[in-house]
This record gives sequence, structure tokens and C-alpha cells, in this order.
Amino acid sequence: MPSNAGGSDKKLEPPRKRGPKVDVELTRRRKADILREAARLFERVGYHGVNMEMIAEATGLKKPTLYHYIRSKDQILFEIQEIIIGTLLSHMEERRREKVEPEKILQGMFRETFQLMYEYPGFVRVFFEFSRELQGERKEQVRESRSAYLKALMEVVGEGMDQGAFARADVRVTAFCLLGTCNWSYHWYRPAKDLPPREMADQSWAFALAGLKGGASQRG
Repeated sequence: MPSNAGGSDKKLEPPRKRGPKVDVELTRRRKADILREAARLFERVGYHGVNMEMIAEATGLKKPTLYHYIRSKDQILFEIQEIIIGTLLSHMEERRREKVEPEKILQGMFRETFQLMYEYPGFVRVFFEFSRELQGERKEQVRESRSAYLKALMEVVGEGMDQGAFARADVRVTAFCLLGTCNWSYHWYRPAKDLPPREMADQSWAFALAGLKGGASQRG
């Protein structure tokens, strides 16, 4: 879903009709607005502190119109999860298919995480702090995507070690350390005040890369 994080705060209107068809582009924008405002509410008062009435009020919709786009809080949370993990996983897989070197793949991971925080305010925090609230099949789908992402990351790290680009170390521990360095940034990165996302990502990546190249040698 393209970003609409900087969208206007105007009252939302139901989608226009074109004969029997709904205006698809307007629907897409409305859903983006709903996800954005819901993420802000989740971030401010917590997932359980928000109800659909609050989301309708924040987006300027009546509840029946809101339900035209989104059926539940669980659906909102799932779609936020899919935006974050789907973006990260698809970009990593694309670079691997293109045979990009491991160092550049990992730098891309940092850049995309910071870019997501910039384009989707609140989404990354919701992704990390409220994913456990998902239920049933949606929870399993997100878990599978996260597992696929971790597996791909570990393979990239292992390839870098095999090629001599990174110091030999435990692959799993290294992968989790990289994720910790990259993902923890949602606690401190301030998109409105700090440097642009690419510059902040490259600064963080420089520290991570120094560790990858100079880490203590041990059995991988």
C-alpha cells in the first residue's frame, strides 16, 4: 500500500460511485487514512484502549461508513503488520534474487526500516508492540512472514561470513544483534527533528558494519 502518512486531516467522505463500481483510488486513500489514524491511537493509548468508535471519530467517518472499509481492529492491526513485514521481506528477497552483495542487502534493511518510520508514523511501534494481539489465522500469517524474514537475514549473514566480508561468528546471534540495532531505533528516531531517514540509517549501519567486520572469531 503506498504511503499516505502525510495526508490531510479533512473529514472523510464515503467513496464515490461510478455506476455500479466504487472509486478504487478513493477507497485506497480512505483505507490509508484509517490505518494512519488508528496507528496514532494505538500508539497513544494502546491497542486495548481503542475502539472502532474512536477510530471513526479520528477519521471523520460515521461507524457504518468505517465498517465499509475496515471490519475490525484486528483487521487494522493485521494490515499494519503486513505493510511493515511485507515491505522488508519483499525488498530483501528482491536483492537476493539480483545477487546483491550481503553488505548492501543489510544496509538496505536499515534504510528501509528508517524509511518506514518516516513514511508511516506509528506503524513500526505498533508492529513491534502489538503483534501479539492478533488472533487466529492472521496471527499465524504474520508469524510465518517474520520467520521467513529472519531466515533470509540469517542466510545473508552466513553468506557474508563465508565470503570473508564479515568476521566469523554465530550466525543466529549476529542476526538478532543486527535486528536489535536496527529495530530499536523506533524508540529514539524522531522523523520531524532528526536527519532524513537515509542518513540516520547509514549512521546506524556504520556502527553495525564495524561490529560485523571486527567481531570476535568463533564457531558459526
